[in-house]
Amino acid sequence: MNCYFEEGEVFTWIRDRERSGENMVVSLKMLKECHRTGSKQAMIAEDIRTGKKYFVKVLFCNDLEQVYVEKESKVQLYSPYIIRIYGGMLDEKNKRFITLVEYIEESDLSELMRGRGIAGDTWNEKMKVRNRIAMKFLLGIDHYMSMYRQDPIVHRDLKPENVLASPDGSVVKIIDFDWVHLHASNVTVMLRREQKGTPGYADPRYWNSYICRPEMDIYSAGLVLYFIYTGKHHFYGNDEIKNYMIGDDYAYQLKEMPGIDDRLSRIIAKMIAREEERYGSIKEVIQDMKEYLMSVRKLPELPEFLEQPQEQKTIRFSYRIGDVKYSPYMKNYRFIPIEFGTKQERSQNGRMSGHILSFYRMDDKVKALILHEDCHIIRKQKEEEVCEGDIFAYAGTNIEILQIKR
Repeated sequence: MNCYFEEGEVFTWIRDRERSGENMVVSLKMLKECHRTGSKQAMIAEDIRTGKKYFVKVLFCNDLEQVYVEKESKVQLYSPYIIRIYGGMLDEKNKRFITLVEYIEESDLSELMRGRGIAGDTWNEKMKVRNRIAMKFLLGIDHYMSMYRQDPIVHRDLKPENVLASPDGSVVKIIDFDWVHLHASNVTVMLRREQKGTPGYADPRYWNSYICRPEMDIYSAGLVLYFIYTGKHHFYGNDEIKNYMIGDDYAYQLKEMPGIDDRLSRIIAKMIAREEERYGSIKEVIQDMKEYLMSVRKLPELPEFLEQPQEQKTIRFSYRIGDVKYSPYMKNYRFIPIEFGTKQERSQNGRMSGHILSFYRMDDKVKALILHEDCHIIRKQKEEEVCEGDIFAYAGTNIEILQIKR
């Protein structure tokens, strides 16, 4: 018999330290059950100490180690457009794996369209929001795909129900990495052949296949964009789904999009085309979307997106953490390098900054992003940038920026 959580129950969640490299303990009170099936449960919980809410996912399985522990503990993605997964806890006694996930109150795209709908009183106002949601969605995909050049992460189940969004597009989050293929993982490929995606959104060519390619997500993303701009599923009803499943031309031809600019329609059509005619990367999609939106003066401003320049640069920090200095390679080494490439990348400073602080270069400034609830600013020289002398505190220990070399 499965040991389900009950509303009001108190539970201490402890992240699996062996896999994450950093301890995290949260005392939770279960507030509300959202979902329950034979092998799965979902709860909304609250941190008893801070009041912060979390989404708790529970999986009951006798073979947790093979797939779920690896998956949930490795999908550590730091993007404003991807739901934050804090990690997993293996409860061997009750044969359950408990994942702690960022809690967002927004509806998914499907619920949003059925309910309040896109914000705006006019067509142009609504299109502005749609453009904002579309760009954030694509940038979220680019983040996880660009983590690795070879064998990239593939979500494998992109659909409107797996994208949370606010009516005005201020919040957009890709969620539900249950079927994700991880970098350099045969487990998430070979043991996931039963994954068939979602009918009407998965590329039928890869249905029930061992193959995991980025083109799968590009196809699904194109159909999600169709939904964003039309409010309708591209393939709808039993007959259309049956024809789509055959995998002939019907599955790769875009329907008409009344009222939508032909240039935008062509981008979406190329996303869902047969693989040999499809975009080769999500970056190509983003580039074409940017060029189109700039040409019509509708490219949304995304202040929360930290975009690095194309060239490789290195910034070196010197930390004082208590009385100990850290580097990625050895203790007492003064400078910590941070490589900036084509993705939003956190500073590589062992356990200390990997999941607590991230530093980014934006033009001639360095900025900090606090990733851990127990980290906060003690002293800051300038509001908009990180400077020498700034102090952050984590778990009672001060972290002072001693030197920044450019």
